[in-house]
Amino acid sequence: MITVNLPAWAQWLDVPLAPDRLPVRHRVLLGGRGGGKSWTIAHKLVERAIRNPERILCTREYQNSIRDSSKRLIEDVIDRMQLGARGSGFFTVTDKEIRGQNGSRFVFMGLNGKDSAIKSLEGFTLVWVEEAAAVAQASIEALVPTIRRERSEIWWSYNPRYRHDPVDMMFRGGTIQPPGSIVQIVKWSDNPWFPIVLHREMEFDRQRDPEKHMHVWEGQYVERSEARVFHRWKVHAFDEPDDALHRFGADWGFAKDPTVLVRCFIGRWAGEPYNSDIIADQKGDHLFVDDEAYKVGCAIDETPALFAGFDHLRPARWQNGFLHPGITGAASYQITADSARPETIDFMRKRGFNISPAIKGPGSVEDGIAFLKSFDIVVHPRCRHLIDELVLYSWASDRHTGEILNKLSDKNNHVIDALRYALEGARKASRPDFQGYSTGRSIMFDIPGYLPSRWSEVHPDLRAHRSVIGDLFR
Repeated sequence: MITVNLPAWAQWLDVPLAPDRLPVRHRVLLGGRGGGKSWTIAHKLVERAIRNPERILCTREYQNSIRDSSKRLIEDVIDRMQLGARGSGFFTVTDKEIRGQNGSRFVFMGLNGKDSAIKSLEGFTLVWVEEAAAVAQASIEALVPTIRRERSEIWWSYNPRYRHDPVDMMFRGGTIQPPGSIVQIVKWSDNPWFPIVLHREMEFDRQRDPEKHMHVWEGQYVERSEARVFHRWKVHAFDEPDDALHRFGADWGFAKDPTVLVRCFIGRWAGEPYNSDIIADQKGDHLFVDDEAYKVGCAIDETPALFAGFDHLRPARWQNGFLHPGITGAASYQITADSARPETIDFMRKRGFNISPAIKGPGSVEDGIAFLKSFDIVVHPRCRHLIDELVLYSWASDRHTGEILNKLSDKNNHVIDALRYALEGARKASRPDFQGYSTGRSIMFDIPGYLPSRWSEVHPDLRAHRSVIGDLFR
């Protein structure tokens, strides 16, 4: 077995007694991004499974499939410690479980607030609740009494969101904690191996948006929730249907700003929301966002790889020196992008991307946000930058009185802007005064009230035309 160096705070996952001198029942690790909480917990769980035969449940509120779980992370730790098939063979990995030669077992499932599923877990000795800030009160009330074997433990890890989140109310909301609790705050500064790529993002937020920096990186609560723009959204792992009509939107970075690509589709649930299949439906009431690419200070010649990963044509049209994974379909689907950088759009087109500028004008931001708010937005957990922005995007406030204004704040909106652009075609098609007809892949449309001169101001390429030709119904 290979010994792995862990942060100093990892000791709190080993001590047998809590500050109240009782055997540890709850180990709570909370704080901002970059502290290494998940990796450290995974290592400690593997160590526990080696020492004793443990039945370990790795859970979160929603887990649609095994790939949305921490299973891949646990497997990586096992490989790193040379305990898997390419090492000592102590652990055997199957499609749904991980088993140890001493009888230890890792199981992965979602809680979903369902008592019947949770109450079948009473034989487990150790539980890791990931992203615990999103766990419902009903799930907590069902889980805690179910895990009742002698010396059983529950480990909670999360980045704080709101003071009233159930897990935060349980461990930080009053003067008394549950018996046997250890609550440890973990920050990026506590991680001696804090990656340089995250350091760039953190410095960007520190300089441009101190409020976001304090929440995302320092683990502070989101304050003034009444000023938030988006309320109808949820983080939920899902698999898109085969016939999903993907829409892509891009926002360009300026200097140290992030360059962003986002992928989404419109649909609805076949049955109970979040517990049934997804149906792709252009008239659906849900917007599913399943992937994002994001980099601060992305050079223009790095952008194709950021969006699409490696170019599989030969000769390659771009290089991928940073090994970006890209987003599937980015090199072939139409992308609607911020029109403020025509030179970047031209650069991407020359490398084979089907990319068009968004049409801006008076009220276009407000219209785009209103259209986004007309959906229940479902965000895949991998879209962590969009999650940050949906939490923090807010209405502007008067800096003297603190009064909330009827004006959108121009921060925490890079991925949201890309999402607006992605839905531009669907938004315009939904307008009652929209008139359009198809000519193959092109759509001709006319919107009353827009004079030729107005169109010229909004979109120089249109010149004196009142009709816009595009592929808005893709």
